[in-house]
Amino acid sequence: MTWQRTSTQWFRLPAERLWTVLERLDRWPEWNTAVGSAAVVGSLREGATGHYSPAHPLMGPLHRRTAPAFRVTAVDPGRRLAFRQPQPGGGQDVEWTLEERAGGTDFTQKVTLDGPLAQQFGLTAGEPLVRGFAAQCARLYRLAAPAAGAPGAASDDGGEHAPLTAIAGGTGFLGTSLGSELVCDGQRVVLLTRARRPSPFEQLAWDGRTPGAWSERLGAEPRLRIVNLAGVSLDMPGTPENLAKLEASRVEPTRTLVEASRTWERPVERWLQQSAVGIYGDSYSEADESTPVPPVPGLAAVVRAWEAAFDGASAERSVVLRTSVVLAREAAILERLATVARLGGGGPLGTGMQWFSWIHEADWNRAARAALGLPTAPGEGTLDLPDGVVNATSPYPVQNRELMAHLREFVGVPLGIPAPAPLLRVAAGVLRTNPRLALDSVRAVPGVLRAARFDFRYPQLSGAFREIAA
Repeated sequence: MTWQRTSTQWFRLPAERLWTVLERLDRWPEWNTAVGSAAVVGSLREGATGHYSPAHPLMGPLHRRTAPAFRVTAVDPGRRLAFRQPQPGGGQDVEWTLEERAGGTDFTQKVTLDGPLAQQFGLTAGEPLVRGFAAQCARLYRLAAPAAGAPGAASDDGGEHAPLTAIAGGTGFLGTSLGSELVCDGQRVVLLTRARRPSPFEQLAWDGRTPGAWSERLGAEPRLRIVNLAGVSLDMPGTPENLAKLEASRVEPTRTLVEASRTWERPVERWLQQSAVGIYGDSYSEADESTPVPPVPGLAAVVRAWEAAFDGASAERSVVLRTSVVLAREAAILERLATVARLGGGGPLGTGMQWFSWIHEADWNRAARAALGLPTAPGEGTLDLPDGVVNATSPYPVQNRELMAHLREFVGVPLGIPAPAPLLRVAAGVLRTNPRLALDSVRAVPGVLRAARFDFRYPQLSGAFREIAA
């Protein structure tokens, strides 16, 4: 049996800069927080041995006492490094490769476990190494990049006043993904956060309600971009109290940013304001950006208030990104649905006919970059997105029954028990979530992105799941 995870990130750095960090295995813990320690005995060469241990407080000591030494299996300076850690009945291979492309370097990490216990060791040993790959890469960039102002230091305009991108709500899944993408592209990034925590990004403290030092810092920037992703997860029971909490967690930070922007000497250069396709309500009809927003209660009302709070922002250019469900290996919703499918509950939910709007993480990042006036990806051009509402969603929404079929294939469970709406409501109460997230039908399509000739890497759900399963 084999367990494998492969991930790739492009860096605006030459391969030699990344290699100076990768070849020092003792620096592995500096960019991968799942690693507690690592060292090679003697010089780095094929056949050399060494030891590493997980940072986990239980697995780390156990690994140090019981695991044999790893062996370096390949060294190609500036291009490839691989080593194998023996496991009972098999082993774990870690491989890093560097390939220069589009004015930078693709860094690929592949972790493979083989043997009869590969799946079990994949969960305990492999998964921690690969989880949070985006943040790993942001840390790796900061270790490998020249200091600001030094030869080779990157900036998107070549000057000393490169724009600063401030991300509110940047500690979540999307904020970490986009922030890491921007850091690896040589962009300056800062997070607005309520609680400082270990992070690959610079952080500014704020409470999301009042002005303070964070506002003075941003207002002093000669060039500023804002990405507002602030808001607690929708994954909670749909009680009036929780709907009020969802609305406040979005409206208050948005109003605070808008009011602060009016006090700054210069308008924000680019503003990406997060929203959601749930604003179109529960409907089987196709909805693009020109579709009238219905005055319905519930989650749709939360999103209407969220967008209304953005009125009056001081920005030269702004995009309201109505985002659908974002699919990625580490997306919380995929983990929750996959767990249900593994337990046999992967049949259609409700009638199975309701529409599900989605977008792959890579395409969401590319749409976000376009909204910020950046090339959609290395080697690609910029898209001139108009100001206003943009649906960030795949051009091909699917019905729930098709989504669940892909989930069953993804987890390797061919059959799934259907969950009629009454049963789903009971299960949602036990799981402390909102059944409307699964039962509501949203059939949003990306009219603006289509008109701008946005090239979706994953337009079809089947392709998205193949990438996630890779």
